[in-house]
Amino acid sequence: MSEKLTDSRMRIQLAQFCFANSIAVDELYAALGVDMSTADAEVLAHMAGIIDGMTVAANRIRQHGLDNWASQN
Repeated sequence: MSEKLTDSRMRIQLAQFCFANSIAVDELYAALGVDMSTADAEVLAHMAGIIDGMTVAANRIRQHGLDNWASQN
């Protein structure tokens, strides 16, 4: 049985998947049926932080490549 991914690692893998498949995070949420206009403010703030982190990861992947993005400063 494989180990459960940490939430952080799962977000990184999701960012890598979205980048590899040219999927914008906001488009992913829309495809999943998430209506940002009706979400709780606290939930939105948390999701915004996740989206920011995923955006940073996707940009670093774009700049440094999938294999080297995490080791670049």
